[in-house]
Amino acid sequence: MFYFPAEASLSEEKQKSKDWSGYSLIVAAVSVGNVGQLTTDLVVSTLEMTKVGYIYDESLLPVVGNHPYSAVNSSSCSLMTGCEVYECEEKKLVVLLQRAPFAKGKQSGYRKRLVQWIKEQMFGQVIILTSSSAHERLDVQLHGSQFRFLLSPGQESTVGDFLQNKLKWKPLEKRPCFPAPSAIESESNRDQNMVSLYIPGGGIAKTLFTDCCDAEIPVSVLLLFCAEGDNAWHAKYLATILNQWMNLVPMPMSPNLLMPSDIWKIPPSWRLTFGNTFDQTLFH
Repeated sequence: MFYFPAEASLSEEKQKSKDWSGYSLIVAAVSVGNVGQLTTDLVVSTLEMTKVGYIYDESLLPVVGNHPYSAVNSSSCSLMTGCEVYECEEKKLVVLLQRAPFAKGKQSGYRKRLVQWIKEQMFGQVIILTSSSAHERLDVQLHGSQFRFLLSPGQESTVGDFLQNKLKWKPLEKRPCFPAPSAIESESNRDQNMVSLYIPGGGIAKTLFTDCCDAEIPVSVLLLFCAEGDNAWHAKYLATILNQWMNLVPMPMSPNLLMPSDIWKIPPSWRLTFGNTFDQTLFH
């Protein structure tokens, strides 16, 4: 499933001895507004993370394009694939950035193989970045912060108090079951009639979270409510929220944490988001 690139500078011996045990793994879920991918774009670009390989799986549709973190006018050109893996040894961080959608009916197999790979690599924790459709919010979610998070039982016991009480993060609210239970059922099984995981538009975030919980892998979900469109601001916001926890880059002391754009390095590929001319080096 995971492969080192053919042009990798690592020797074959060093590739085999690659040790990510205890590292944090960030997984960008393909979701509404692509907030997860855009957020990881900022992390990879700002930390100048090294591409160490890619995920090749039958479940992912084939995609190829120009390197998203090389300058548009650069004379050098390398290709990116539909799902790549980046590493920052200093921060003990690995990023899995999925850019391609799934082939129909293939998600389940992909998640199974991904969870197995995560267990084999012995990552210390998994952080899933995603987004959820704003038009399906509950009334209580219409005002205030549009950020929510989920923690596995293991994460709840280790970082739950810090995230909820120190950082004031708000957990994702439970939702009523559908169809609604009868009055008698509702009174006798109040807790069972609430569904804790409902992330419309969130891609595989919900099911991957559940799979990791079942495999006893420490896992968290960080999400924003949003709609399709220009979600660059949402990505900066989610990256800053993540930075509060992970301390990836120095953050200036400011009362306004919602406008920290100066701490993130914008990838060159963002200049092509709305139909700018393609990179001619693709055809050199």
